[in-house]
Amino acid sequence: MRLRKRRLSGDRGSVLALVPAGFLVLIALGALAVDSAVAYQGQQQLHDNLVAAANDAASSAIDHSAFYGSGSVVISLPVAQQVVCRSLVQQHDSQLHQVKLWLGVNGAELRVMGEAKVDAVFGRAIPGFGTRQVRAVVDAVAATAPGQQPGSPPPNLAPLPCS
Repeated sequence: MRLRKRRLSGDRGSVLALVPAGFLVLIALGALAVDSAVAYQGQQQLHDNLVAAANDAASSAIDHSAFYGSGSVVISLPVAQQVVCRSLVQQHDSQLHQVKLWLGVNGAELRVMGEAKVDAVFGRAIPGFGTRQVRAVVDAVAATAPGQQPGSPPPNLAPLPCS
């Protein structure tokens, strides 16, 4: 006895129409993953740049007259502004664009906050998704003894006019 396989005429070619749609979804998800990774890397680079600038300012911007006069460690705001700007200019990270900085000083403590834009890889093809904005905040303390704990963070952040 021979069995015959019966075909339904409405099922022919249905998979062929779904494969391109599946590939399109897969490519879109891959592009989203790549752009998210680029934005995350940009945020990490901004954070690392701010850490270096804050450490430079905490070590280089100590007010010498206050230190040698009374022995207190105080960060000079004008000197800290110059040091942070110079440090970021010297790092010159080409992936970060339109970098904006804010700096606050409270005694021996300083806070640097930064904001920048990062170009997307695949998002450029979609209007409005060509760049992503990233932010980072860093605190640093100029301590006289190892293990000295910081107090409250600087309350007022002022924009830095770095060029």
